[in-house]
Parts: sequence; structure tokens; C-alpha cells
Amino acid sequence: MVSQMTVRGGARAQTREGGGVERANRPRWVGLALASPTALLLLTLFLGSIALLVDQSLQEDMNGGSAATLTHWTSFFGSSSRIAAIGETFLIAGLSAVISTVIAVPTAYGLHRMKSSTWRFVGIFIVFAPLMTSVIARTYGWSLLLGQQGIVNWAVGLFGMPPLEMLYARPAVVIALVHIFLPFVVFPILSSLGQVDGALRDAAMDLGARPWTTFRRVILPLILPGIIAGTQITFALSMSSFATPSLLGGGRVAVLATLVYSDVNTVQWPMAAVTSIVLLVLAVIVLGLFTLAQRRAQVGGAQGVTAAPGEKGIKAGLSIWLIAVYVFVLSPLVIIIISSFSSASYGAWPLPGWSTKWYTNLLSQDGLAEAAYASVFIAIWSTIIVLVIGTMASVSFHRYRSIVLRGVSVFSLAPMVVPKVTIGLAAFLLLNVTGVLDGVAGIIAMHVVITLPFVIIVVTSALSRTDATLDDAARDLGAGPLRAFRASTLFAIRPSLIAAGLFAFIVSFDEVDMTVFLLKPGQETLPVWMFTYMQKYQDPTLAALASLLIALSLVIAFVAGLFLLRGEKAALTPSH
Repeated sequence: MVSQMTVRGGARAQTREGGGVERANRPRWVGLALASPTALLLLTLFLGSIALLVDQSLQEDMNGGSAATLTHWTSFFGSSSRIAAIGETFLIAGLSAVISTVIAVPTAYGLHRMKSSTWRFVGIFIVFAPLMTSVIARTYGWSLLLGQQGIVNWAVGLFGMPPLEMLYARPAVVIALVHIFLPFVVFPILSSLGQVDGALRDAAMDLGARPWTTFRRVILPLILPGIIAGTQITFALSMSSFATPSLLGGGRVAVLATLVYSDVNTVQWPMAAVTSIVLLVLAVIVLGLFTLAQRRAQVGGAQGVTAAPGEKGIKAGLSIWLIAVYVFVLSPLVIIIISSFSSASYGAWPLPGWSTKWYTNLLSQDGLAEAAYASVFIAIWSTIIVLVIGTMASVSFHRYRSIVLRGVSVFSLAPMVVPKVTIGLAAFLLLNVTGVLDGVAGIIAMHVVITLPFVIIVVTSALSRTDATLDDAARDLGAGPLRAFRASTLFAIRPSLIAAGLFAFIVSFDEVDMTVFLLKPGQETLPVWMFTYMQKYQDPTLAALASLLIALSLVIAFVAGLFLLRGEKAALTPSH
């Protein structure tokens, strides 16, 4: 429902029933102009690179220029190893998604039922903190835990059992992927639990239902959309994961993402393009099936009533479960830090002695300082650019209405769906063929593309909690559009902007799956340097570097959490 009202200066405005004011005389071209940088970036670099990828898959060789041919498509589907890689990709993604979901459901429920808000915050921070640490660092941690002389086989040996062959095999890859993507399942389930009416659970308990029956018959159907959403995200990310299967699979675990990397290294660009497109199509099909399942699960979903935490706290079983999950989540990080002080030149448990020489050894590593500088440089510039164009797009999507803007809004989230390996190869082909945005500039531009969805989601959410009448009131008092926005809206969303910037910086700084395709000979970013080092060596030098990155990431994550908390509190004050 929309009603008209007159504000100071005689301007006419429309008040929407959901709150907020939309000026009737606000020109639509302003919204289109604000969204144009995002649309241009996605059309040229994202959609353009995907189109070039399709063209490359139809070429006879990497040089192009020949008539379109299906030779490489025929070779792909006629290769038993490629078909087996499809099966391995689905198997690893399926196992990772199912195991992550099984772990995440009781974890989220236990965190939600905690009586103490302080312990709930600590628990959520523990579960989500590893998300802010380097993927390569976490993968390295699991190589230390699951290795022939790692802590797991040391514990197995205490019972007189032979060592387990887990490293460089499917179990190691699945375990690491579960650890990496577990937070992506916990978060949507926690959000769904926060919308469940607590009175429903209380009513079931009053009628004599046992806790398990109450959860299975009442709570579980209501949080099913969140469970499906988390499983969908984990499945998609596991399908496109490259670094973890490559490092922990040791060449024995062949998935589509690792085949793309291998094809590029052997200069088989058309076959790499075919494999990337197959991976993309499979990802889209899977996401479509999950979307259909989620729509069915919406029937009988939550009504949006916020539930209070359980008065009796969590049960003993949930407490034990949460402790086990905390150990699982923190173990790779702790073992990295401990191993960084080992006196041995290999990963072994227990440590034969203590030393700080590996931290000193970092200073003598060729290319490390340059790689660190490149990562910081790329992350800073991509964060600045994505904050500017992402905020412009978010304002456009939030304050202006048109079919074009709605389409751009949906399209802006597309980079979250497309596998990073596919984006990396497609961008490599585009930048190589066109010659524009050569070198670091091209990497920065593509980092902007993949971080743009995160910024738009966070900033749009923050804008939805602001009062648009403050901006309009400032303009009625004589302030220009930019000054009014800066004085009211920008000030209100500042905490969310800082948090979005910190998250964008971390995503860019830690990116490896896409960046590895874009670097020229002699160029390296820090994650790619770590990836290459782990392929060649297993000494604790990497543990020392990873320990420093873990400490840095946790500090950044904590600061981002504080800014988001400030933003939530500001949104609840009377002025907002």
C-alpha cells in the first residue's frame, strides 16, 4: 500500500507500507547510473569471459581461429578417466555435504539452545572463526593431522594398530572439505532456528512429547529450508574446490577442478574449457534441484517469530557434541601453531623438540615478501573498488524500482554460483586474448567480480535497516543528494561497510582457486606461494607462516564482528 504525503519544501513523497519513504520525483535514471558500473563489470569481465570459454571449447587448438568443432567435447565424453572424474566430483561433494549437514544440525541446535549469551557468542565464534583463516593453512593442518606420522596415526599406534592410510586419498579430502565448509551449513540453520516460534516447542513439551520427538516432529520441519540451503552451498563449493583435492589428494584423487588445472599446465586449453563448462553445467543443475527442494520445504515453514533460547539450557548430550565439534574445528589450527615450533624438518607427533627456527626461516624464503606484498596490494585495491561500486549498486537496488535493476540485482549474485575454477580459466582466456587489464590490474578486476556479491548482500541488508526519511529530510533542508547521503545513510551503514570491506579483503587475500590461473610466470600471491610450497615441501616453515596468518585472520574476524554488532545496535536506537 502506497500513500502520498507532503514534506518540507512541498516535495511529494510516497510512503510504503513496509516503512521508509520513496520520493515520487526521484529520477529513475539515477538508479540506473548507480548500478551501471556493476552491470558493465559483470557484462564484460564475467559474462564476456564465460562466452569466450564456450568459444574456446569449440576450437581445434589453443590458437583458435578455426571452424567450430566438437572434437574436444567428443573426447571428453569418450574418456573413461573424465567420466570417472565426474563421478569422483559428485561423490566427494555429496559426502562433504551430507557429513557437514549431519554435524551442523545438532551443532546449530545446541548453540541456539544455550542459556548463556556469552557462551553462545564464544561457541559461534569458534565455529565461524576458521572461516576467516586461510584455506591453504587449514588444508596444511589436516595434512599434519592425517599424515603417516601425524597425531591421528600416533593415537592409533597407542592401541597397537597399524597406521591408517588417509592422506593422499579420498577420506583426507572429504574431512578437510567438511572442516572448511561446515560454517556455511551452520549459519542458515541458526538463522532458521531464530525464526521458529518457541511456543510451539513449549506446547509440544506440555503435551508430553519427549525432546527428540519435539525436535523431529516440530523443529526439524520448520528449519528444513535452512538445512537445504546450507547443504546446497556446501555441495556447490565442494564440487568446485581445487586446492584441497589437489594438495590432500596427492594426484590420486582426480576431480573436475584438478583436471582443469592439469589441462592448463599442459596447454590443452580447449579441453580445459570443455571440462570447466561441464563443471559449470553440473553445478547449475545441482543448484536448480536444491532450489526446487527448498521451495517444497517452504510449505509449513517458520512464521518469522523469534524464539527465545531454551530456559533449561542444552542437554548433556548436546554439550558433549558441541565440545567434540569445537575440537574438530580447532584441531588443525592448534596443530599448525604447535608444529611451527617443532625442531624437526618434517611433520611428526609427538614433537622431537622445540625451536623457533622456522619463523626465522621465513625471512630467507625467495619470493615470499613479494608474494605477501602482491596479496596485500591486490586485496586493498579490490576492496576499495568493490566497496564503491557495491555500495552504489546496493543503493540503486534498495531505493529504485525497475525491471532492469531487478535483473542486474539477480545477475550481481551470479559469481557466487559459478565455480571459481571456471571463472579463473574463463578470465585467463579473456585477459590473454584481449590484452586489456594485463597483469595485476586483471587480477584486481576479477577479485572485484567475485567479492561483489558479498558486499552487495551486506550493504543491502544494512540499507534495509535505515530510515530513508532522514536522507530525504536532509535534502529538503537544502543539502545536495551526495551530502545528504553522506550525512545520514552513509553514517548509519558505516559499521556494515567496514565489516563488508574486511570480509572482502579476507576473501581477496585468501583467494587461490581462481588466482592461480591469472598469474603470469614470476608472479605469485601469498596463497599461491603457500600452495606451491606445500606441493614441494613439508617442513614447518609453512606452519610458521600459517600461524601468523591465523592470528591475523582471527583479529580481523573479531573486529568485523564488533562492527557488525555496532551496526545492529545502531539500527535499534530510536534515531534509526
